[in-house]
Amino acid sequence: MIRNIFQFILYLLFIISLSSCIVFREMHALVKHAPNLRDGQLFAHDTIYNNPNSVFLFAEQPTNERILDTMRFNFNNYGKPIKNKTFAEYTCRDGGASVFLIIQNDTIIYEHYNGWLNKSDNVNIFSVSKSITALLCGIAVKEGKIHSIDDYVTDYIPELCTADKHFKRLKIRHLLNMQAGLKFKENYSNPFCSMALLYFGHDMIRQIKKLKFKSEPGIQYEYNSMTIAILSYVLERATGKKYAQYLSEKLWKPLGMETLATVTLDSKKNRNAKSYGGINTNAHDLAKIGRLVLNKGNWEGKQIVDSAWVEQIYVPAIKDNNNNYSLGWYNFTTSKTIYAHGLFGQCIVVYPKYNIVAVRLGENKWNEYEVLVRNIIDQIENGKH
Repeated sequence: MIRNIFQFILYLLFIISLSSCIVFREMHALVKHAPNLRDGQLFAHDTIYNNPNSVFLFAEQPTNERILDTMRFNFNNYGKPIKNKTFAEYTCRDGGASVFLIIQNDTIIYEHYNGWLNKSDNVNIFSVSKSITALLCGIAVKEGKIHSIDDYVTDYIPELCTADKHFKRLKIRHLLNMQAGLKFKENYSNPFCSMALLYFGHDMIRQIKKLKFKSEPGIQYEYNSMTIAILSYVLERATGKKYAQYLSEKLWKPLGMETLATVTLDSKKNRNAKSYGGINTNAHDLAKIGRLVLNKGNWEGKQIVDSAWVEQIYVPAIKDNNNNYSLGWYNFTTSKTIYAHGLFGQCIVVYPKYNIVAVRLGENKWNEYEVLVRNIIDQIENGKH
C-alpha cells in the first residue's frame, strides 16, 4: 500500500515537472473537456481574414413561409421510431448547443439555434476542416502550384526522404483519399495515442518526420487526421504561404465570408495549422463552402476550383461500408449527395437534386445528419407534386 502511494506521488511529481510539455497540455485540455466547440479559445491560433467590404449574404425566406418550422414528421433514430415531431424538436433531442441551417436556391429556408450558440459565434468545425483543406489542394492544382495529385509528397518535402522509406512512395492522391497506409490511431480518448499527440502536441512537423507505415501507400482506405496534416504541410511548401493566409486569399475573401475565422496551431513557437480539425467559423460562412461545391467550384462567375475537381468528389475513390470517400469528401452515389463530416456531427451537406446546402454544428451527435437532411428534403419535395 505504502509502495503504491509512493509510486503515485512520484507520478504526480513527474507530471508537474513536465508542465511545459505535451503531457501537461493534454491533462489541462481534458480538464477543460477538450475537444469541444470552444477549442479555438484553448490553443494558439492564426487568423483567417475576410473582406468586410465584400460580404455575400443569403436571402431569407419569410418566417411565415418556412414550413420546416411547423411541419411534423415521423423519424427513425438508430432504429427507434419517434413520431409527430417538428424538425427542431427532433434535432434538439441531441442536447447541448447546436445550429441547423438549410439553404435552397440561395435562400435560407430553415435556421434554428439551440443553447448558447448564436449566429455570430465561431466554433470548432473539427474534421469538416479536412474537406476545406482538400478544396485548397484543388485550388493549388488549378493554379499550377501543385503539378498533379499524383506527385509524390517528397517532391515538396524532400527532407522526408530520410524518414520512413514509404514516404518516397506516398502521393498527394493517397493523402486526399485516406490511403496513406500510416501507422496512426484516430482516438482522442487515450492521451498517449497518435491522435491525442497530434491534437494536443506542440510540434506537428516533428511528429510527421517520426511517422511509420503499416502498409504500402495506395492499398487501402483508413481514415486518419494525419493525412491532412501532411497535406497542409505540402500546401505550405507548394504555395510558399502559411495555411491561414492561403485559405484567406483563396476562399475566405473571394466567397464573401461575413466574419474572420481562425485555425488553431500546434504551438506559438512552431505555428503549424491544425488543418485536419482546427478551423473555427460559423454556420453561415460554412454554408458558402457548400455553395461553392454545389456550383461546381464557381462563385459568382469566377471559377475558384476546377469543375472537374468537384465532379470527382461525387465519384467514390474508396468505399468504406456505406460511406464513399473522394478528395476529402464523403458521398452517396445513389442520390448524388456529398458531405463533409466532423466530430459531434458537424457537417456540410450538398444535395444538388434540389439545390440544397445544409450546415449543422453542435456539441452532441444523436443523428446521421447528412441522411436526415436528404430524407426530410425528399419528403417535402415529393409532397409538392
